[in-house]
Amino acid sequence: MAEEERMTGTSSYGSRPEYLPGFMNDPRDDDGRQVVKLDLAENRVLTAASLSRFPARAGDSIDFEAVPYEDRLWWDDEEHWTRMAAELLSPYVQRGERIAVIWGNYLMPTVTMPADVAVRHARDILDAGPHFWIHPLGGSVLIECLMDGQVTVATIPSD
Repeated sequence: MAEEERMTGTSSYGSRPEYLPGFMNDPRDDDGRQVVKLDLAENRVLTAASLSRFPARAGDSIDFEAVPYEDRLWWDDEEHWTRMAAELLSPYVQRGERIAVIWGNYLMPTVTMPADVAVRHARDILDAGPHFWIHPLGGSVLIECLMDGQVTVATIPSD
């Protein structure tokens, strides 16, 4: 998905960090201090290696009719999403890895954090932007979460 499709102008990227979940902007929060907000250049590198490798569909989602995916799940409510996120991120939590959250709302900066922090705050992440992608850093997986409750897990196509 070309980043230009998500961008309304370079000055808008990350211009509204206050839209992020509260813990991400709270320097007193132990989990919040582990969150890193990516600048525009860092975001471009990350999306070029992940999200941009997929074909786009209208509505700023991935066209999974054009590329294969491993799994498609649906959450019914916030509690169900919380359990699903814990299960999907479990291998990365066990290995102590970091994940990135790329928001469907370009005004919110992409963030990285330890996978266990993402699991603890899965509901906050969903509430902040129910359209986002999770990418375990250093891996080849992308998880797309859409507002309608659809969650798709896919392997990032090679370059």
